[in-house]
Amino acid sequence: MNVSMQKLMRMSGLLRVLILLAATTVIFYLAYGYFVDDEIYFNSSALFFALWDNPSASQSFLLASKLPLLLSFLLGVYWLQKLLSHYQQGQFFGPDSMHCYLWLVWLKLASFILGIIDTLLIGNYARDFQDSVSIELTVDFNEITTILLMLVIVYLLKAAKEIEAENKEFI
Repeated sequence: MNVSMQKLMRMSGLLRVLILLAATTVIFYLAYGYFVDDEIYFNSSALFFALWDNPSASQSFLLASKLPLLLSFLLGVYWLQKLLSHYQQGQFFGPDSMHCYLWLVWLKLASFILGIIDTLLIGNYARDFQDSVSIELTVDFNEITTILLMLVIVYLLKAAKEIEAENKEFI
């Protein structure tokens, strides 16, 4: 195995450690905010925070509305760890690596959709406590671009794998 490949494998191992440290830091930060400061440090709208501070609103419901996004984050960390584990073993273009990458693409898309659903859910819930509610649904075009680029990469990797298989058959 050449030196460049060994460097990539070691880098993948280092990235696995760094991602675990970052994810653990995020989890502790969120837990600290909730248990110590009685706040949600999760990316939320002003409407969410107004409801959180409203004594009539159910904080349990509001917290539950964020659980799918948190689960998506945790699943993303899991599949990224698994992908980097394959890379660490030198399996850069195998079917297992592609499977992990596809999971990451679909999780990215699911997170985007869950963010929209969360905004609508919180807006509808706020109508129980306020006469007029303005739901601000923002679409981050960077997210859409990232999802599309990830899909293009999946296509290119699959096409390259097919070409490689054809070349091996030819030889």
